Amino acid sequence: MTTRKILLGALLAAGACGLFTACSSLPPGPTYTDDELRAICERRGGWWRGEVIAGYCEFQSASFAP
Repeated sequence: MTTRKILLGALLAAGACGLFTACSSLPPGPTYTDDELRAICERRGGWWRGEVIAGYCEFQSASFAP
């Protein structure tokens, strides 16, 4: 009876450790692709500069507007 409890506890602990290590080792994916970021930038009136600086959208400041 005691051996079964120890074996069950060890099995549950190994399963929990396996679950937590498997989920924590995955890198998070990107939220948006470059095409989606470009579309959002252009919709908001900016200029896409993703080729120069990755994921960069440039806006003209209100003080420099003609």
